[in-house]
Amino acid sequence: MAQTLIDQFLETAEKFAAKPALKFKQDGVWFTLNFGEVNEKVRQFACGLKGLGCRPNDKVAILSPNCPQWVIADLASMAIGAVTVPVHTTLSPKLTAHILKDSESKFLVISTNEQLEEVMLHINELSHLETIIYFNIVQIGELKVPVKIISFDELISSGQKNISGCDFKPAQEDIASIIYTSGTTGLPKGVMLSHKNFLSNAKAALAHVPVFQDDLLLSFLPLSHVLERTAGYYAPFVCCGACIAYAQSAKTLVDDLKEVRPTILISVPRIFERVHKKIWEKAMAGSKLKKKLFLTALKQKKGTFLYKFFDILVFKKIRAAFGGKFRLTISGGASLNAQLAKFFDKVGILIIEGYGLTETSPVISTNLPNKIKFGSVGKTVPGVKVKIVADKEILVQGPNVMKGYFKNDAAAKEAIDEAGWFHTGDLGFVDGDGYLTIIGRKKEMIVLANGKNVWPEPIENMLNDDRYFLQTVIFGNSRNFIICLIVPNWEEVCAYAKINSIASHLPQDLINDEKIVKLFKERLDMICCHLSDWEKPKRFVLLERELTQENDELTPTLKLRRKTIENNFQKHIAQIYQ
Repeated sequence: MAQTLIDQFLETAEKFAAKPALKFKQDGVWFTLNFGEVNEKVRQFACGLKGLGCRPNDKVAILSPNCPQWVIADLASMAIGAVTVPVHTTLSPKLTAHILKDSESKFLVISTNEQLEEVMLHINELSHLETIIYFNIVQIGELKVPVKIISFDELISSGQKNISGCDFKPAQEDIASIIYTSGTTGLPKGVMLSHKNFLSNAKAALAHVPVFQDDLLLSFLPLSHVLERTAGYYAPFVCCGACIAYAQSAKTLVDDLKEVRPTILISVPRIFERVHKKIWEKAMAGSKLKKKLFLTALKQKKGTFLYKFFDILVFKKIRAAFGGKFRLTISGGASLNAQLAKFFDKVGILIIEGYGLTETSPVISTNLPNKIKFGSVGKTVPGVKVKIVADKEILVQGPNVMKGYFKNDAAAKEAIDEAGWFHTGDLGFVDGDGYLTIIGRKKEMIVLANGKNVWPEPIENMLNDDRYFLQTVIFGNSRNFIICLIVPNWEEVCAYAKINSIASHLPQDLINDEKIVKLFKERLDMICCHLSDWEKPKRFVLLERELTQENDELTPTLKLRRKTIENNFQKHIAQIYQ
């Protein structure tokens, strides 16, 4: 039995040598590498790295969008006992530099001129960096790079010449990767995950959600995030021999879905929310007949003759927009609105919600394809134990729990108690059927001045499901009442402005327009009418710009970095509370 990710990959690559492994689009054409070709490039890259002086435990950082080169660099680095350090491409240059510096990365794999220029802004702080390996960089230009720089193809070529001198000897307890947390509450910490952590978790997840060798995944969530890494790469590709196609970008996702026609997609709730809005808006904008057909179809009970009739008439067309071949989709990274999951289930797109953290490799629990309990994150995967303590915090124990935080023993001791239980910081409960439900994040709980507790995320999810709301953030800790920052869906707001004879359609004007402010007040009151009085936002402010990853306001899985948002909009918040 395979002991490491490399053992498992070599077994799979040998078994499926001629089978399609990785697909990517270049110059408008989809290309395919088979498992034999990927295996050969991994060996060549590993030998090339070794020739550059890369040794066991050296850190190899990867700053690149998802692509075959990412996978090759990752597997090759681990093959010679090095440790990969994925870096989100959407991080600010400052946070990128922090990760490269903190991880003591000696090698950096990079893909674009823009990324190289951003790294160069802080190059003097990166004393450990020795070599930059680049691809997709058209021209180095006049940048004076004070370290060795070599192209991906040159490294492959040099490794090809020395292929016999490469050993593949990592051990299962060796650190495979250091993944930096999304840092929603502070600077990211380096989570050390071993081959055993990853491989045990990938196989445990597959016991709940099987993947087959003929499955085709479309990958668009960043491989630098642990969800895509384990569930979208190690489990299907390394363990099962499934094929992965790489989306060109999140913006081209719809086109890529139609062209690739995947059987599996891994996503985050925010993407499903946006898709739901688009489907609903398109249906409501159609003719009276199409609108009536859509609403009637949603009322039918699954399995009945009428449901099957409307499935062919209505839902099949919706599924066709996403390729039409989905076997299942997986949602993680944040909580998914149960009503949203039920909507997609009715449309014929199965969403399997799960739960996990970077520190747990990440999968703790998932729903099962034939036993979905909407609103829950399912049952714990094999080998993983969950315990709910007195304050409802979720504790986890198992072979998937991290080795610790890199150069931060104090934080590791705080997170993992003497009995080996990892304290997640999430609150939840397990029902009588063994299904886990998440209540909220311990650190995100808002405690009002009167002592009442408010969980912001469920409220934000409800608001974001409305067509006029794009993003919302709830604040109110130690205050007398809850407030809300709102980023409007400007496309819908501008359409409303046109109908209501509002002259300007510019966001900077509309955020202060009386009719627009009244619209949001009415929508806010309507959506929150069933909440307890202290949970209802009493005041709000409209923001003209979207919250972005580039401003460090969102994590790569689109979760809110509340402290950064609070700092960036402190004047708006102070004004509301005046």
